[in-house]
Amino acid sequence: MNVIPDLATQTPLWLALLTVAVNAVVGALRATIDDERHWDIVGVTTFGVLTGLGGGFIRDILVGNLPVESLRTPWFLTTALAAIVLVLFVGERVVRIQVVVTLLNALALGLFAITGVAYALRAGLPVMSALFIGVASAVGGGVLVSVLKGEIPSILVTSAPNALVALLTSGVYAAVAVANSRLAGVIAIVTGIVVHYAAQWLGLRTRRADSPSALLFTRESSE
Repeated sequence: MNVIPDLATQTPLWLALLTVAVNAVVGALRATIDDERHWDIVGVTTFGVLTGLGGGFIRDILVGNLPVESLRTPWFLTTALAAIVLVLFVGERVVRIQVVVTLLNALALGLFAITGVAYALRAGLPVMSALFIGVASAVGGGVLVSVLKGEIPSILVTSAPNALVALLTSGVYAAVAVANSRLAGVIAIVTGIVVHYAAQWLGLRTRRADSPSALLFTRESSE
């Protein structure tokens, strides 16, 4: 079983950098395609860096792992900046590769979730706290950008169930890690990717929380 890398606590550098790059691209795109406000290079860079590294910042701050890991080496910040430059040159054409973008987004969400849970458990925090940190790590970068843009974070209103997918991924990791932490990382990420694709394929969205039916999902209208 040692042939399986511990994706949560010993993430291969190439995979960690890929995750940062994907999130940084998403963050930078949120600025460049915004027709209501004309963000300058500082704005685009801020959004890219926060989306790419923000989840790790939140995780490390919550578990007291300071200075935050992504700033202890130049690779993570360099990768985020390179991803931002890519967006400036390529722009919206990145979004056209929808299958690849969706896969990488799901992978990034899962990796941030399991690392958040793993670091919290290693810090001696209870499982409930670890799950909270896992979700906060997975969606935190996007929330920070939404706040800076003066928007309501999408996870707080009816939308694609990204936060719930992060919670499921975190829960699967915490449950399996009791027996095998290496296997837990792989199973949790695969689960997250499958559920992410299934929710997108079915057009599932969270419901308005005005009754017990809020625990269920609704399908997105095709109109």
